[in-house]
This record gives sequence, structure tokens and C-alpha cells, in this order.
Amino acid sequence: MSLPRISIVTPSFNQGRYIEWTVRSVLMQRYPELEYIVMDGGSTDTTPQVLEKYSDCFSYCVSEKDDGQADAIARGFARATGEIMAYLNSDDMLAPGALQFVAHFFRQRPDIDAIYSHRVNVVESNQVASYWILPPHSNYVMKRWDHIPQETCFWRRRLFERCGNIDKSFHFALDYDLFLRYMNAGQFFRVNRFLGAFRYHSDAKTSRLLADVGQKEIRQVRQKHGIRIHKGESMIGGLFSLYVQRRGFRYEFCRSPLPGSLAGKGYDYDELWGGLLNDGRMPRTPVAATTS
Repeated sequence: MSLPRISIVTPSFNQGRYIEWTVRSVLMQRYPELEYIVMDGGSTDTTPQVLEKYSDCFSYCVSEKDDGQADAIARGFARATGEIMAYLNSDDMLAPGALQFVAHFFRQRPDIDAIYSHRVNVVESNQVASYWILPPHSNYVMKRWDHIPQETCFWRRRLFERCGNIDKSFHFALDYDLFLRYMNAGQFFRVNRFLGAFRYHSDAKTSRLLADVGQKEIRQVRQKHGIRIHKGESMIGGLFSLYVQRRGFRYEFCRSPLPGSLAGKGYDYDELWGGLLNDGRMPRTPVAATTS
């Protein structure tokens, strides 16, 4: 049985320090039915040179001015043709074997529309700093508090066709709004492994925008979807975050790590990849899927 085509969109702007790790974490999956679309917003750092190096491996790549991250992702998804879809920001990474796992999971579970995993957190130098260990999926929790690790989330095309593209009016809560719409229409599932890594750094959108723009947009998303946090519920979000972080702390001492991580913390994420993220050599298997 043939593998499903997986479409991944990477929006990019002036992340030249990290984007090669991102690109290699996708291409070195060596997944034969990959459709990799890179939408760069006209970067003025080293990003264009990095992308040129891998130009033959992309299904589509453009570097031109856009209206921000949401616009770039939306235009990338408009080109995507895959049965399975995702987006990966230009400072985050996939775990080795993630795409094979995703493809086989969706084949075995036709009832599931979207999946996500626990989260590995890395810092600027690629060192693993911490983990999120999430409980099984709960619509009640995830609709009220945005804790789905976006870099690990994959969904079936039928959700995209039923519920639509990224809302380009959002600058921070675009994933929260998208996942809320998809949760209203389909079944989500948290898999017990790691599918990717999220990067903390000083220039990250999460660090810069959460306190003002982020909180404002989260409130807008809740209002848009009729979600109210009642008295007595307000502390649940904080307790849930604490629970996830404490489970992650305990996981650091686990002797049998889950797929997608090594034991402990402080190691270079490239160790998990066997040196392939820093190797510099081109993927042996060319990208098979192409867009028109």
C-alpha cells in the first residue's frame, strides 16, 4: 500500500541562525511522499543562502514580501496537495522518524482526524532544556487553554477542506484558532511520544508577543468561538500548565525515554539525529512529491 502524501509548510523570516536545522529535520526524514513548501517573507539575513542550498529538495520555495506568518502559512497551504498537512516554523524541528510514524498512525486509525505529541523544548544552541508531558487529549482543556504543541500537530486534509485555512487576521493565536475549528469538526489524539522540538530564544514570537498581543488574541479566539472561562475554572489553566511541567521534570529522570528523545536533558538535539542536523550533506533520497 502506498504512503500518503504529507504536506509541510514552513513560514520564514530572518531565522538564518536556525532554519537549516529546521529544513534538515524535514528533508532528512527521507519520506518519499513529502511535499515541502517554504514561504520566506523576503529575509535579509543568511536565510536565502541556506534555502538556495536545498532548492532542489523543495516542492515549492519563494522569498518575497508577505503580510506576516499567518499570510505565509495560508498561501503555502493553498498550494498544498497532501492527504496529511502540518506547518513547522523556521526555528523548530521534527524528530527523526516522525513522518513515517504519522503516516502509519493515520492509516491504522481512520477514526482520528488530527494528532499531536508531547513536546521537547530546546534553546538557541540546540540543547534540550525541558519537556512537556501531556495527558491524553481533552477537548474541554485544549479548547480553553492553548497547550497543543503546534510543531507536533498533523491533520487530515478533510479537516482543512471542511474548516478552512489559517485565519490571516491573527499574528499570535493563529494555531489556537485553527485547532479550535478543527476540534469542533474532528477527533484529536495525543500520541505517547515526541514528534518534534520547540525552540525557546529571545527573538521568538512566543517570547515577544505573549504578554500583550498574545493574550489579546487568545481572548479574541475564545470570544469568536463562544468559549467562556467561568469562575472556578480560571485556575485550571495554571494548574494544568504546572502539571504538564512537573510531569516533564519527572521525565528527565526516566531511564526508558519515549521515541523522539534521549534520556535526561542538556544533550544536543542533533545527538538524537545521529549528527544529521549538523552534517551538511544533502539527503540521499530526493523529494518525490511536487506541486504544480
